[in-house]
Amino acid sequence: MKTKVNQFKCLLILFCLFLIIGVGCEKDDEKSNYAEGYIVGFDPCTINHQYRIGYIFISTDLQDTLVTYNLSDPSYKMPASVLLNPSDTLYKIPESYFQNYRNSAYLPKAVRYEFKIKITYAYATNEEKKFNLCSTDFNYSDFNNAKQVIIKSAIK
Repeated sequence: MKTKVNQFKCLLILFCLFLIIGVGCEKDDEKSNYAEGYIVGFDPCTINHQYRIGYIFISTDLQDTLVTYNLSDPSYKMPASVLLNPSDTLYKIPESYFQNYRNSAYLPKAVRYEFKIKITYAYATNEEKKFNLCSTDFNYSDFNNAKQVIIKSAIK
């Protein structure tokens, strides 16, 4: 009888451990967030050094400023595409919109709200974040405070 009770206790303890491990592995950072807004700028370092373009997104209510590096072509291209995969181009941003990048990280005021977009995103983990080497570029305070995200889906 004692053997069966001990086996039952061991199984119960193992079950509890698996339950605790399963609950503990749930990741909060993989939650999807939704936002509507506009592509209003870009990471000037990515233009200057011809990295994959990082776009600055601002929500319609002006409460969130986000930056993402996964909405552009995998390699630097002009005109700049806004896409999630090569067969799904949402916008082509003309090269001329990026010409003033040394003075501003934002698209020209006249077109700043031209690129409306609805996104589903997750905050980038430390492993997913892009840290481009741009030691000679200016710091843009608005851009540096933006949260880096990974876009999961995007529509116009």
